[in-house]
Amino acid sequence: MATILQAVNQYGPKPELKPTAQLDKLAEWMAMRTGINKSEAMMVFQETSEVILYFCKDGQPVKIPGVGIFTPSMNRNGDLAINFRADVALKNGINTPSAYQGVIANKERIGWTNQQYKEAWDADHPEDPLVIPSDGQIN
Repeated sequence: MATILQAVNQYGPKPELKPTAQLDKLAEWMAMRTGINKSEAMMVFQETSEVILYFCKDGQPVKIPGVGIFTPSMNRNGDLAINFRADVALKNGINTPSAYQGVIANKERIGWTNQQYKEAWDADHPEDPLVIPSDGQIN
């Protein structure tokens, strides 16, 4: 039995991602906007990674205004990780109307109901019908 998450992953709207912007391109853009030279911008980006790691290794979360908070965490096996929580301004910046300039796959399916996902899934996967929980929650 398929889940609603499987159907949303297959049929739901999602941004079509371009290749990842690498350090060279980021530094070029920052240099153009700030007046610092490209090599200085590259150094700032590289050192940002080091400073986050330094303070998180010491048990200290790192807050970068406009970017977010990096917090050390540990799972029950003792494995350490760094969690990231995006700054509200950053989240709002991409989620304002018409802010996103990229291509959205399946854009016409924005707002589909669970029933519409079920119909699409069941038509393509009759051997594995989608089961929607009776409470309507996504599992």
